[in-house]
Amino acid sequence: MAETVDELRERLKKYEENGVAKLYYSLNRKAWEMADLMNAHNLRTLDIDDPKSKTFDRLKVIWQDASSLATAVKTLGEASGITGDEEKDVLKIKKVTTPESMAQEIGDYKTQNV
Repeated sequence: MAETVDELRERLKKYEENGVAKLYYSLNRKAWEMADLMNAHNLRTLDIDDPKSKTFDRLKVIWQDASSLATAVKTLGEASGITGDEEKDVLKIKKVTTPESMAQEIGDYKTQNV
């Protein structure tokens, strides 16, 4: 299947996004979904005597993974410099360091009074 130029450009745009920030926001949404799911169930009203009910077991799996997910979200947020503006954070294109960009930066410092 031959891809069009527009399809290839769209694919290339994805690689230019900040993937770590995108993962942060995705995992953060999943953490909210997990919390909503857990908050929807009251442990006092669960029928734990019914062997067919797996609700308690499923909730237990969720809360056992919650701390590792929270740690991952926190770490990703710190690593990618999250500002809270998802669109800005994900579309932030990192500045590539080249000899030319370094020369430009040095040139800018030379014109300043120190």
